[in-house]
Amino acid sequence: MNVLTDAWLPVLDGGRFRRIGLQELLCSDGDVRLALPRDDMELAALTLALALTQTLFMPADVATWRRRLREPLGADEYAAGIAPYRDWFELDHPTQPFMQTRGVKAADVTPMQKLFIGLPDGVSHTFFNPEGEIGAVCGGCAAIALFNQASACPSFGGGFKGALRGAAPVTTLVDVPDARPGSLRRRIWRNVLPAPEVARLLPDAPAGTSDRPVWVDPVAAGSTGQVAAIGLRRGLFWQPAHVELRPAPSGTCDHCGASGVARYGGFLKEKFVYTLEGLWPHLHSPRQWDTKKGKREERFLSFTTTAPAWTQLSQYVFRRGDDREGYAPAAVVAAWAGAGSSDAALYLLVGGYRNNQANVVERRHELFSFAPGWEGAREQIEACVSDALAVRSALRGSLYWAARGQKDRFKGLGVDVHELGDARFLARSGGVLLAELREIDWAGEGWAARNAAYRAALIAVAEAVFADVVAPYRHDPELLHAIAAARGKLARDLTPLRPPAQEEAV
Repeated sequence: MNVLTDAWLPVLDGGRFRRIGLQELLCSDGDVRLALPRDDMELAALTLALALTQTLFMPADVATWRRRLREPLGADEYAAGIAPYRDWFELDHPTQPFMQTRGVKAADVTPMQKLFIGLPDGVSHTFFNPEGEIGAVCGGCAAIALFNQASACPSFGGGFKGALRGAAPVTTLVDVPDARPGSLRRRIWRNVLPAPEVARLLPDAPAGTSDRPVWVDPVAAGSTGQVAAIGLRRGLFWQPAHVELRPAPSGTCDHCGASGVARYGGFLKEKFVYTLEGLWPHLHSPRQWDTKKGKREERFLSFTTTAPAWTQLSQYVFRRGDDREGYAPAAVVAAWAGAGSSDAALYLLVGGYRNNQANVVERRHELFSFAPGWEGAREQIEACVSDALAVRSALRGSLYWAARGQKDRFKGLGVDVHELGDARFLARSGGVLLAELREIDWAGEGWAARNAAYRAALIAVAEAVFADVVAPYRHDPELLHAIAAARGKLARDLTPLRPPAQEEAV
């Protein structure tokens, strides 16, 4: 199976499942939608198609990029673009298979399910997904899973290297949630950078056929290299591990459901280490940096807590800070903002995993919609997030009082209601924030009144959550003091956030 010439991308076409190739995706305006059973695998499929398009059909300038956003590629253009690279993207190539290493030595075949991050693989608790749920998959799903494991997931464990962006990076892409034919093609092109922008990010990196992926030009075991020498194609398709797919009898794919297809039932893996110095400027992830002991440390943003993605919203779309400390959005998001697109709404797709070392404990997939004018509304957007976090802090602090009590004053509930209340507030307030981002007129004169109504809505959520979580304890006379004291603290702490009319009513 070749990802440049064969049909590998699972889609729904007018409600009918089928698989399409990269050429059909880029050279037509079909009414197709990605059709995979997991949102993270859909994001992986989208990102794989994007990486192929970026490296094979990179626009020479912004004008060319705009034309490709409007119009499908021609068949001749497509054929010319893939011609020098066809052998590099063959899943079963005899010497340089896509995202693999030939001749991997392993005592056992690892089940294919191990490539589908987050599913039990023989040592995990099963919960909702049984061991062996994915036994064999088609070539397209195998390619998607290989790419996802290599670029967006923790390593296989001790002795294995992780992704170029770190163990579990956040991926942010500009989305196209419209229902018009060609929307999937436009989703790809909205996240492709023109050549001058890539040259700015990778000024000294090799290009063209000199920019070879690691399965064509392998990394030497035990070697030390500089990320500045990694070209665009090598970086976007970086494979940190030595893996090799093993074939299985033809049949139905256990992932996408395609029937009568060639399948892969497992893979070999072996430990392989090397050292890279520096941080490669990946196009699809926001970055953070700070200075410790006089040395600047830079990293890609990741999900490290259970807090929802909106708590880090500013870092997805804006740049802030200086050389010592700050953050910056993914290059594709920054480029979209710089292309004069702020007169339209921004639809931002955010995905990734939260991990505990080599284990994934949570999948994340969220879509944010920003009303037109968002690019010039950083202060307002940051105010929306900070207001929500301030209300959250007030609620959590008051419930902590109720849970722990105050020595020599009143007995606490003895239950961690602050944790329960915090989780409920984060879940309920997200909808309030998302509606505000989606509907507000950032440049309008009614911002102050709208923001006051927004804060009032957040406060109403906090007060409702407080009432919910303390309700089971209201009938115990010994605990009434704790509840009353906590309610008073909540009212005091929320006072600075209340609109004037609410302050008078409290």
